[in-house]
Amino acid sequence: MGRYSGRSMRLIAMCVLSLVIFAVEISVAYVGNSLSLASDAFAVLSHLISMIIGLFGVRFSRIKWHKDSTFGFSRADVLGAFGNSVFATALMFSIFVEAIKRFINPQKTEKVLLVLIIGVSGLLLNVLNYVIFMDCCYCRASRGDTETGK
Repeated sequence: MGRYSGRSMRLIAMCVLSLVIFAVEISVAYVGNSLSLASDAFAVLSHLISMIIGLFGVRFSRIKWHKDSTFGFSRADVLGAFGNSVFATALMFSIFVEAIKRFINPQKTEKVLLVLIIGVSGLLLNVLNYVIFMDCCYCRASRGDTETGK
């Protein structure tokens, strides 16, 4: 087996798919002047950041302690989750402020059909991401995990 196999490889595939979804949705949101598509794109970015943090958190949490770090990196995933929640909260606040601005001064969405197609495609790709995630999440770790040896 290579360096990345099993859950790590699926998580990397999910990261790549999420990056593609984010790039397409944010560009179409800009072209179509769609706040809902932009907010979905940034939600996908938040998920991407949390997946990357999770991937690094799993890798760092395996590092054992030594004299410089007496607890090792066992709490790296918790610190990463905290950073991601701060990012998600700031993102939610900025989308809320933009929604208030658009409620006061409504703007027309351009290229509605393109925005709809990309939105539905993003939804389907997000569902695909979650199907991949459910296959590699910890709810199936009870039958044995080849990466962690548990």
